[in-house]
Amino acid sequence: MLRCCYLFVVTLLVLNLLPAHADSWTVAEQRERNQEHHEAMLAHPEVEVLPSGLGFQQISEGSGARPSDLSSVQVYYRGRLLNGDTFDAQLPPDEPMEFILHQVIPGWQEGLKRMREGGTARLHVPPQLAYGAQSVPGIPPFSLLIFDIELVRVIGFRRDEPTQSTNEATPLH
Repeated sequence: MLRCCYLFVVTLLVLNLLPAHADSWTVAEQRERNQEHHEAMLAHPEVEVLPSGLGFQQISEGSGARPSDLSSVQVYYRGRLLNGDTFDAQLPPDEPMEFILHQVIPGWQEGLKRMREGGTARLHVPPQLAYGAQSVPGIPPFSLLIFDIELVRVIGFRRDEPTQSTNEATPLH
């Protein structure tokens, strides 16, 4: 019986259905850490917590255009988990990442629209504005994500935003 359980667990690990790290958090632990981080954001004077739950911390204000849902933007960024692990990054000297704003996770849509071209910010993106219960490579379910973003360029700036943005987000990595 013990051998059968061992083979089952190994099979799940090989199929990437269980976390491979011994220190990975359970869903309950993840939610508890998210709540602790949210409470810390509320107490931090430099972080504006928006009604959606997004934490927005402007590092430096840009002087260019603000993007709309239909704008293409170029950004440099680093995405981290609450434990500090970087799960994705696009940094100099590489070319900036380019995408249409309405094609990314809702937390990026909301946060980038508060920025101006040339500015930098830190976004504290709660799970409901990121990937929620979905697991994507390098990001466990229910993860609060922290992004350091530089808005390099707004391309095709449009003032006629759609009334609703699409919920189909393109993963950043």
